[in-house]
Amino acid sequence: MHVGIVGTGKMGSAIARNLLDRGYRISAWNVDRGMMDPLVAAGATPFENLEELVAIVDVVITMLWDDAVAREISLGRIIPSARKGELVIESSTLSPMMYETLAEAAAQRGVDFLACPVFGSVDGARAGTLTLYPGGNSQAFDRGRDLLNAMGSTVKFTGSPAASGHLKLASNAMLGVAADSIGELLNVMGRAGVDRTLAVDTLVNALERVATKRQQLVERDTQTRFSAGALLKDLRLAHAARERLRANTPLMDRALAEFESAVETGVGNEDYIAVALALERAEVVPR
Repeated sequence: MHVGIVGTGKMGSAIARNLLDRGYRISAWNVDRGMMDPLVAAGATPFENLEELVAIVDVVITMLWDDAVAREISLGRIIPSARKGELVIESSTLSPMMYETLAEAAAQRGVDFLACPVFGSVDGARAGTLTLYPGGNSQAFDRGRDLLNAMGSTVKFTGSPAASGHLKLASNAMLGVAADSIGELLNVMGRAGVDRTLAVDTLVNALERVATKRQQLVERDTQTRFSAGALLKDLRLAHAARERLRANTPLMDRALAEFESAVETGVGNEDYIAVALALERAEVVPR
């Protein structure tokens, strides 16, 4: 299979190198031509003209920066140049709305399209162990299945470009919330004179404890293991401790407020995961 890689930054180049190692024929295009040099040395064919690359490959994989670049490159140049039946895999992290826009434009031209954000690091891309969430029609997924399996060790078909976008953004939002939480709590424990390595280990262990809640979340199981009321009591103690240390913790304060509101609705004797389920059911607040 002849694969065109559009966007040869760190992730795009790592994906290309992995596919080269697996025997795929790779052609590459990038705005900054110099960024293609390591790939060319590894066996890829460079293209100066993007439309010429699109015209000869079997599949185009894009790894671009944002919606604005995707609008210019994917929407404005790749899809209009693609042949009927050609497969375009958009692996850039984009908004769900942009994925839908690209899918609609591809459908109008008879081009197969998958929104396929990737989950993982550059190392995972190089090793072919990414997690992929392709969304589009089943025909496009079937055509790209072998290629996707070469790119990632886990491939989960979402069926919808928008769903793929929401899943990727939710995953990265979780990373952002975790980073903010860790930072706030390390600041608190630093002010309290707690050994930093012990503090880091404690927070990492807490993240691992949250991971054990997977099945409860799937089944909406609120049978008590650690009650919401008991956790609220501890969150109030933590708030008092932070105030004494004069620590600024807006994320922790927001979590306390959410727990207080949820427990007031009557979930205090249920498992604390009931608070997450209550927020899941919350109605949209009009703007």
